[in-house]
Amino acid sequence: MDFSELGVNLHEQWVSLPDPTPPFDLGAWADETAAELAARSAADGEPVDTKRLSRNLRAITKESATREPLGAFAWYVSGFNHAVGLAELSAVLPDETAPEVTPQWMAEHFAAHDFGPPEITYLDLPLGPAVRIRQNVIGEKKRLFGSRPVVRTLVYGVQPKGEKGLLVLRCSWAESVIDEPITGIVDNMAPTLVL
Repeated sequence: MDFSELGVNLHEQWVSLPDPTPPFDLGAWADETAAELAARSAADGEPVDTKRLSRNLRAITKESATREPLGAFAWYVSGFNHAVGLAELSAVLPDETAPEVTPQWMAEHFAAHDFGPPEITYLDLPLGPAVRIRQNVIGEKKRLFGSRPVVRTLVYGVQPKGEKGLLVLRCSWAESVIDEPITGIVDNMAPTLVL
């Protein structure tokens, strides 16, 4: 699968996360981006802490890079000192363990039942046949004491026409209050995927 033309239309509040591998200056990028986000937030009448935004940009970029996505994007809403959502693009290609990778295969292997059955929908997108999986899963423990968080996810697996693998758009967030707006945004992003 050739990813040289990979793209997706983003809502204006999403920030494209860079590859933080040196010689890229992650600190300078985070400071500059945080200043832009803080200015936008202040213009909306919602002041934020630029230093906290910069720290969050660095942390979320480093954490996302550990999964080596093809692309990563963080959703920053005015008034928040942290990203409220994270979207990542990746690919699942056939191999010895999964010789045939399809939307149906993805539904069988990516669906979790942590909080009941997931919502699974099959659909056709401009790029090809797809599956949409909306589910809540148990996240990793952040502290030694305390409960594990609930991670809300919306995942699209699209099989580009003529390809053997899947292009995966995965969005995750923690706050239930943004369930409706973020799912609407991601549902509008998925049909814009190009390869």
